Amino acid sequence: MNRELTDIVARILDGAKKRNVQGARASAYLSRESSLEWRDGKLDRLQESTQRGASVTLYVDQRYSSNTTSDLRPEALERFLDETVAMTRLLAPDEHRRLPDPKRYQGRFEGDLGIHDGDGLSRMTPDRRREMVQRMEAAARSAPGADAIISVTTAASNSSFDSVLGATNGLMVGRSGTGFSLFAEVSVKDVGERKPEGYEYGSSTRLADLPDLDRIGREATRRALELRGSRAEKSGLYPCVIENRIAGRLLGDLMAPLGGQAIQQKRSFLADKLDQPVASETFTVEDDPLFFGGLASRPFDGEGLTLKKRFLFEKGVLRSFLLDTYYASKLGREPTSGGTTNLVFPKGSRDLPGLLAAMGTGILVTGFSGGNSNPATGNFSLGIRGMWVENGRPVRPVSEMNLSGNHLEFWKALSELGADPFVHSSWRIPSLRFGPVQFSGT
Repeated sequence: MNRELTDIVARILDGAKKRNVQGARASAYLSRESSLEWRDGKLDRLQESTQRGASVTLYVDQRYSSNTTSDLRPEALERFLDETVAMTRLLAPDEHRRLPDPKRYQGRFEGDLGIHDGDGLSRMTPDRRREMVQRMEAAARSAPGADAIISVTTAASNSSFDSVLGATNGLMVGRSGTGFSLFAEVSVKDVGERKPEGYEYGSSTRLADLPDLDRIGREATRRALELRGSRAEKSGLYPCVIENRIAGRLLGDLMAPLGGQAIQQKRSFLADKLDQPVASETFTVEDDPLFFGGLASRPFDGEGLTLKKRFLFEKGVLRSFLLDTYYASKLGREPTSGGTTNLVFPKGSRDLPGLLAAMGTGILVTGFSGGNSNPATGNFSLGIRGMWVENGRPVRPVSEMNLSGNHLEFWKALSELGADPFVHSSWRIPSLRFGPVQFSGT
């Protein structure tokens, strides 16, 4: 653990106890980020940032507050605690506000999660980032059809963090990690004033796990070009495949109603569905906080609760809500952690072309644009873009269409998971093949 941050957390907790609070949780962090953005052969933006800060959650006579500061000098922390404790005493009491049971801090994983790459960080020099963005642009401009390009933007970044979390009931833990990312975006000429854009990106905790630079650039160009001439198809029920890298938009609307606040405030269509089937048997989702190298890997959550692998959905059956200590108490349940880490799916047997071949005729959804989802009812409508597919082959681009339905019915149409989990997100979702679902167009 970072010694300086540990001392800051200990100072905050000691100060809170001296002010006669019933409980306190404190955290301190240090983060650094370097990024370079390149546009059309020129440097567009260069950024270097370092941030430090601390937070304290106070429990005073059943009253609660959460507070942050960026001034970490000892005398400033004393003033910070004076003000926040006094303010907390003025708030309305809530009997459900409390620190977690200390037994939930036990059994924590102490091994290597593969999320810190110090060697990779040292190799991400300013010159290396510049070489990366220039190479991605060159690849984008040398791809087939590149004469239609209007503009190319590329970016490379790296970051690192250290954090320490402690509580007055026996918690003191820390973690550190690194992050690396690449991005390319291309805009191209189309009919009239239309300027379709395509992008490609990659993110990882280790430098060696980033995708190939040339592929990033070429793929951004390909994706922009395939959107030219897009139009809406006729409304109807069509089979579809949701591409892996954008499936998180759809899954997020299913995950939101699992949260404790939504359930307690009766704004969740899943509130009474625990241990009941809500999707097809194809649908299994594990939350794996210990996935090696995962973008959200961590041994504990923001409350200090020890995290372990768990099923959220198992063969279509809802197995777990997302409950922190507060909402678990209000609902009379045990806390499960109020968020997710790495979402992992079983690996299918076919890649994206294989899924399209199995679908035959239908729609490949490659992007969402706007839309809404009601967590209380499960009804949703999302704008989409993608490709019309015939005989398993994409034949023309589609846009200005909506995918709509109700989540309780929609996920029952899931028929196959791809063999292509998207590894550049903490939600490692594969491409998803569905039976006929509702699309609205012309």
